[in-house]
Amino acid sequence: MQGEGTSTIGGTNGTQQVEGAGGALRAEVASAPREIRLDVEAIRLRVRLGCQPAERAVPQDVEVKIGIRFAELPPACWTDLLEDTVCYAELATLAREHVRGREFRLIERLALELYGLVRKRLPRGARLALTVTKLAPPVPELERGVRFTIADD
Repeated sequence: MQGEGTSTIGGTNGTQQVEGAGGALRAEVASAPREIRLDVEAIRLRVRLGCQPAERAVPQDVEVKIGIRFAELPPACWTDLLEDTVCYAELATLAREHVRGREFRLIERLALELYGLVRKRLPRGARLALTVTKLAPPVPELERGVRFTIADD
């Protein structure tokens, strides 16, 4: 059994014991969940993006999708505290500030930079998938935009 105030997940017999909030909350999970995810479906950003200067002259909408697969349940599952998990509002602000006043020629470059920013905010063992969707590329034949994804899996 864990000491008071600890947050350990993954016992030797498959049982997870967690005490938090001064020992007031205790959870025992018979087996570890197979998948623990946080999905941010669409962070909308205005970005100067495009191969040609004329396309970059006017900011356009892109969407960023973030999928985080945790190695273990975040402590926030028990503590109910924002600082014990990944704050998606913080990720959205980080992304918005990163693109502000900058230009990108390709979604591949934009995706790689955002991937690096988000990766630094994740707990050890977490896996990341990040997708940037250019919603209205100037190619008449493209109906629903174009996506570029970088994923740890």
